[in-house]
Amino acid sequence: MNTTHHLSQTDVEQIKDEITQAVKTVIKGCEALDMEMAFQVFWNSPDFRMISMDGGLCNYQTYVQNNIDYLQTCARFTLTTITLEIPVVTRTFAICSWIYRVDAALKTGEHDRIERAGASFVFRRIDDDWKVVYYQESTLPPTRTPE
Repeated sequence: MNTTHHLSQTDVEQIKDEITQAVKTVIKGCEALDMEMAFQVFWNSPDFRMISMDGGLCNYQTYVQNNIDYLQTCARFTLTTITLEIPVVTRTFAICSWIYRVDAALKTGEHDRIERAGASFVFRRIDDDWKVVYYQESTLPPTRTPE
């Protein structure tokens, strides 16, 4: 079923570009170890939900704090996009499937690597901005190696 039949191809492409930029903001913030930048696209609301890699359900505050706790252990953090797909559902609702690789140099000298991880973002346009209202990650734990 084509749910975007009421949108022009130009509208769909513009929405995809805007959401791609939002995901790039997350990546750029994580790589800069800038938590404020990384998480600005996530909806800071009691209604935000995230399913973590271990199958836990958490709210915005817990999600952000878990990431801050980990990123503070990193000297360098790199995310490499393998695949990014964005089905646009409506003018104010889209889903983003992101397959990526993680490479992190820890302050301890160790190195974390995830060869392949997946994430699903549910985006909603809120006050003229695209915000992630629901997020899910899927991956095995990182492979940790010494320096």
